[in-house]
Amino acid sequence: MDLPVRRHIPFLFVGNHPCLDFINTDLVINEQPTDLLSSFQDLLAWLIQARLLTEEEAKRIEQVGKRQGENTLKQAKAFRKVLRDMVRRLADGEPVPQAALETINHLLRHRSGYSQISRRRGSTFERTYHSELEDTNQLLGLLGKVASDLLVTCTLSLIKKCQNPACVLFFYDTTKNHARHWCSMSLCGNRSKVAAHYHRHRKGKP
Repeated sequence: MDLPVRRHIPFLFVGNHPCLDFINTDLVINEQPTDLLSSFQDLLAWLIQARLLTEEEAKRIEQVGKRQGENTLKQAKAFRKVLRDMVRRLADGEPVPQAALETINHLLRHRSGYSQISRRRGSTFERTYHSELEDTNQLLGLLGKVASDLLVTCTLSLIKKCQNPACVLFFYDTTKNHARHWCSMSLCGNRSKVAAHYHRHRKGKP
C-alpha cells in the first residue's frame, strides 16, 4: 500500500487554521460539489499535509482493517458537517450551538499522549503535544483538538466565509485591517474583480 504522503491530493490550505482547512476539504470545483476525502488514505494524507500527523504515525495507523478505516472516515465526515454548521453560524454572527460543543468534547476523549517543553530560540520555549497513536479513534481526537483550538484561541468574529456566492470556503481573517473578503485572490478574488470591472464598463456603454 502506498503511503498517503505520496498521494498528490490538491488539498487547499487557505483557511489560516487547520479546523477551517478541514472543513474546506468539502468544496465546490467547477460548480460541482467535491469531497477531497474519498478514502481513509485521503484522510491520513490530509492530516500529514496539515502537520497534525507524522509520516511515521501514518505508517503505523494505516495498517488497520478496511472496515475500521472506513468507519473512522465516516465519523470524520460527520464531524466535518457539524463543524461546517458551527462556523457558518459564527460567520453570520450567531453563537456556537451546544450540540457542536458536545460533539467536540466527545471526540476529545479519544486524545492520549503527553506534552513536552522544548527550546526554540534563545530564552523562548514552546510546548508540543506528543500523541501515542494506536488506533484510528485517536485521529478523531486530533480533529477534536483543532476544533477546540479554534474556539479557544481565535477571535470568533474573524471567522468568515468567502464572499464569492458560489464558493463554500471559510477562513480566519488575520489581515492587518481584517478586510479580507476572499478565500484566495487567485481562486475567487481576481475572478470577482474581473467581473466587477466588466459590469462597470458595460454600464458605461450605450
